[in-house]
Amino acid sequence: MARHVEAEVRGDVPALMATLVAEPRYQVWGASASVGPQGYDEVANFYRAAIEIGKNRLEFEISRVMVDHHTVLTEGIFRHAYSGAMLTARGHDGLQDDASIWFLVEYQALIVWPISADGLILGEDMYAGETPRIVRRLGAGELDHLGPVDRA
Repeated sequence: MARHVEAEVRGDVPALMATLVAEPRYQVWGASASVGPQGYDEVANFYRAAIEIGKNRLEFEISRVMVDHHTVLTEGIFRHAYSGAMLTARGHDGLQDDASIWFLVEYQALIVWPISADGLILGEDMYAGETPRIVRRLGAGELDHLGPVDRA
């Protein structure tokens, strides 16, 4: 799982996909319009799209981890940098529809990571406890580890 997360943050799709079974299954539950990608190609494309908008460069403040022989569970707060344009496209009103203005967003989530007998990840079951909420506007250069690499 650690190799998976590190590859995701680096934006290394081949290394990330090597941590998964041949046909992974992702499910998204709760406060999200997504149902999750299914199968190798959809999951790889899901990660490529996330990397393109910088969603892979995130913080996950984990407050709970549970492990057994077949599952890892992580719970905590995800933090991302979203542009004003992205937030406007996602239905947030009253923001400047501007790709150069960035906001810190966060949401509570629980991820269930089922693990195969050979140690590969079968997929993810993500339970989003809330839609991403805007915490505040980010200043130039602030939290530059979040969002796209070229975020100004």
